[in-house]
Amino acid sequence: MCSPHAGGVSDHLAKVFSVALEDAGWPANLVELRAHPVLACTGCGNCAQPPHACILADKDDAEWLFSLFAESPLVLLASSIYFYALPAVFKAWIDRGQRFWAARMFQGNKDKASKLSPAKPVLAALAAGRPRGEKLFSGALLTLRWFLSPMNAQLVENRVFRGLDQLEDLLGRPKDLDNLRGWGRAWGKRLASESQLLSLTNQN
Repeated sequence: MCSPHAGGVSDHLAKVFSVALEDAGWPANLVELRAHPVLACTGCGNCAQPPHACILADKDDAEWLFSLFAESPLVLLASSIYFYALPAVFKAWIDRGQRFWAARMFQGNKDKASKLSPAKPVLAALAAGRPRGEKLFSGALLTLRWFLSPMNAQLVENRVFRGLDQLEDLLGRPKDLDNLRGWGRAWGKRLASESQLLSLTNQN
């Protein structure tokens, strides 16, 4: 839940998706990014060299968030859109992902394909108050794709919602909510099925 506004549209998108995910047999963990302060990257360059550590790592919750992200088989990033972009609290965490880019650039791309496991699937649900704008979500989606790439994660699907300024606007669009529930159920069934298959494989 990546918006600074508690109880808003994007929070509700995350909650609806998570309930549907659990209804389909997969547990969900809702995390409010605003409850875990992240300091802004200062571009100090400390992460450019091994061990590619951030000097702010022990001063905020950025690394805890990255650890939680790494442990999760599926991540939904639910966010509002401000001025055609992701909100500052979310962008601060994204910028702290620079250390992953630094590590990849240092190591180069040799043997990358053979060393990486399949990319973690990531979903995005983005909501904007503005009802129009051909490229309303383009910048945010591009930012997310490049943010995820060095963590071996991929934005595989997204749902974008226009004209949702207040929670009441979303609640007045039952078709969008039903589609969101269907999306959550589909992923819940998929994860449960893959987990069962993996368990049977390990037993054999």
